[in-house]
Amino acid sequence: MFLFNPEMKRFLRNCFILLLISIGLSISITFMNINIIKFKVVENNQAILGEILHKNPNLESQIVDIITQGGSKENIDLGKDILENYNYNKSISFGNEPIISESINELLSVNILFLVFVFVLFLILSIYYFKKVYSDITDMTDYVYNRSEGRIFEMKNSNQEGQIGLLKTELIKMTNILKEKVELLNNDKIFLNDTISDISHQLKTPMTSLIILNDLMYEDIPKETKVEFLDKIKSQLTRMEWLIKSMLKLSKVEAKVIDFKKEEVDIKELVRRALQPSLIPIELKNINLDINGDDDATYYGDIDWSTEALLNIIKNCIEHTPKNGSLTIIYEENPLYSEIIIKDSGEGIDKKDLPHIFKRFYKGKNSSKEDSVGIGLAMAKSIIEGQNGDIYVKSEINKGTEFHIVFHKSYSD
Repeated sequence: MFLFNPEMKRFLRNCFILLLISIGLSISITFMNINIIKFKVVENNQAILGEILHKNPNLESQIVDIITQGGSKENIDLGKDILENYNYNKSISFGNEPIISESINELLSVNILFLVFVFVLFLILSIYYFKKVYSDITDMTDYVYNRSEGRIFEMKNSNQEGQIGLLKTELIKMTNILKEKVELLNNDKIFLNDTISDISHQLKTPMTSLIILNDLMYEDIPKETKVEFLDKIKSQLTRMEWLIKSMLKLSKVEAKVIDFKKEEVDIKELVRRALQPSLIPIELKNINLDINGDDDATYYGDIDWSTEALLNIIKNCIEHTPKNGSLTIIYEENPLYSEIIIKDSGEGIDKKDLPHIFKRFYKGKNSSKEDSVGIGLAMAKSIIEGQNGDIYVKSEINKGTEFHIVFHKSYSD
């Protein structure tokens, strides 16, 4: 209820204090008015007594008794009848009554001063109250204006009690939420622009190659050459299809529109699935595969997307591991996290390249595969981080590379 707000409580308290002051002043003014009339009545009685005793000194005691003790009803009625002949009764106008006519100006002046004083007090109280309210409104207006212009502005008394304090708090919350949403929209625009730019850049080379090959097909060339060109065109189209699908998949993951499942994942089964497509390249390069881990190691996540992430990391390791090299996969679980380590005996990664290997389309200076576009590791990182995980890498030139994947435990696991 608004009457219980601190601002209204203060206003009502001040009004009550003003009421008490007004009552006290009103009582004082009433006594002042009574005294004014008393003085005039006493003066009038003194004048009457003086006039009568001047001519009849022997009536002093009787007249004094009448003035001080009041007359009898019989005498009052007699005087009333006599004065009625002179139109002096209770209906007489103020101006014809000497006591009233002489006192009325003083009485009106005192009462007017009292009313003016009370009005001034109420005016001061109202100005003080509304000044505080408008000060808060101005403060909130300045806050909204400055924040909308991107300037830092601290609102005064943002922790005060009452509805105004609550309004300030909610206004700050709303402003911060809007600021975050604007930043997210700007980031989305930047992300979209970068994605389109990356796709255009990656498609530019194969598109150029396709245009050239297509133009050459119109020329008079041997059948064998045409077949060779057609094979190249097919290869470029296949690569473009894979690139577009991979880019769309990566964009969805990075834009966080993928709703990852939260199911218990058997890490042993995850490793088996991720290795399955790479068994033939491993066999062709005669790579020694070593897998060690806890059979009951698990984590909560999405096994399908996690398979995609591990597959990209394993493919990267195989590509950079020479023939007769080694590939080791270790996994374990503890009360805090589950970890998967993928280690190869390949050429290693230069220290300058390490901070950038998870960026889209980044290719290190030691990259030996010309058709690699650098999407796999970026996608793996986004997938792992989307499941409350982290990934980091250790590497030395000519000593191999280690990828550490950590899935953190949470209270819901």
